[in-house]
Amino acid sequence: MNPVRPTALSIFILSLVLLSSTLLLQTASAEHSSEPEVVRVNVLSAFSTPQERELLYSFKQSLLSQHNMKVDDTLIFWERQNNWQQQLESNKPDLIIVIGNQSYRKIEELELSAPVLALMLNKSLFKSLKQNSRNNVYAITHAQPTVRFVQLAKSLNVYQAQIGSFISPKTKYNIQRFEELSKFYDLFYRPVMVDPKLKGRDTMKQLKNCCSVIVMESDCVFRPGKVRKSVLVNAYRQRIIVIAHSQSVLKEGAMLTLFTQPHDIGEQAAQLYHQILSGTLQEPYQFPTSFAVSINRKVARLLGYEELTVGGLMQKVEALEFIHKTMVNGNNQTP
Repeated sequence: MNPVRPTALSIFILSLVLLSSTLLLQTASAEHSSEPEVVRVNVLSAFSTPQERELLYSFKQSLLSQHNMKVDDTLIFWERQNNWQQQLESNKPDLIIVIGNQSYRKIEELELSAPVLALMLNKSLFKSLKQNSRNNVYAITHAQPTVRFVQLAKSLNVYQAQIGSFISPKTKYNIQRFEELSKFYDLFYRPVMVDPKLKGRDTMKQLKNCCSVIVMESDCVFRPGKVRKSVLVNAYRQRIIVIAHSQSVLKEGAMLTLFTQPHDIGEQAAQLYHQILSGTLQEPYQFPTSFAVSINRKVARLLGYEELTVGGLMQKVEALEFIHKTMVNGNNQTP
C-alpha cells in the first residue's frame, strides 16, 4: 500500500496553523511578561528589625504579584542618619512608609508632598490620628479592634461568662465600647479601674470579684514589667482567663493572645496603597483585617481548657465577626 503524500495545499494550510499558533503564544507571553510599574518608596524607621523586614518583603511581593508594581525602596534610619529629614523626599518618592509610633512622631509636623502610610502604630496613637485625620496620611495599626477581643471571649463558651478589662484614667473612653459590645453578645461586663499610684495592689483586690475572663488589649494600662507579671499570676490564682494583645504577655501568664503577623500587615498595606492609586479607598485608617490566636497550653490545661484548639477558636471568632458585620450593616449602626 502506497503512503499518502501531502499535497501543496495541505502543507500550506498546516504552515498557516503553525504560524497562527506561534503568534498567539508570543502575544500571550508578551502580555504576561509586561514590565512592572516601578514605585519609589522611602521607608522611615529607627532601625531594621526582623518584623520590619518581614512586613516590607510582604508589601513588595504583594504589589508585584497582585498589581504588577515593583517597589524601589530606600531605607532611612533616623537613629543613625542625621540627615534623615533631607532624604525623605530627595528622590521624589511615590510613597513614604513610617514604621512605629516614634517614626510617625518624627514626621507629624512636616509638610510632605508624597502620601504617608504609617504602620505598626499603637492603639492610642492610631485612635488619635483617626479622630484628627490629616490629608494624604494613612495608617494601619497592629492593635486588634475591641470587638475582636469580646468575640474571642464569647467563643470560649464560659458558663455565665463575665468579662472585664483593665481601665486607667487615660482609657476611660473604652468603658462604653465594652459595655455596648458585651450587651450585644449577651455578656456581663465590669471594668477593673487601675489607679496609677496603686497599680498592682489595687488591681489584685478588684480581681477577686471581677469576672471569669479579663481583656488586656494594649500596653496603655500595664507596661511590661514586674507589676504586670504579678497581676497575671494573681489572675491565674483567681482562675481568671486573661486574653492579651501580644505574644510577650502570653509568656508572662496570659492564656490567650490576639495578634496579627507582620506579613499580613504588609499585604494589607499593599492593598491600601493600590486603593489610593485607583481611587477606591474607603477607610484610610485601618485595623488589621486578619488575625491569629495563640494559646498558652500550660495555663489552659491548669484552668481546664486543655481541649481548646487555635483553629476552632479562630473559626468561632470569624463566624461571630461575620454575623456582627451583617447585623451592623443591616441596622446601619455600630454597636
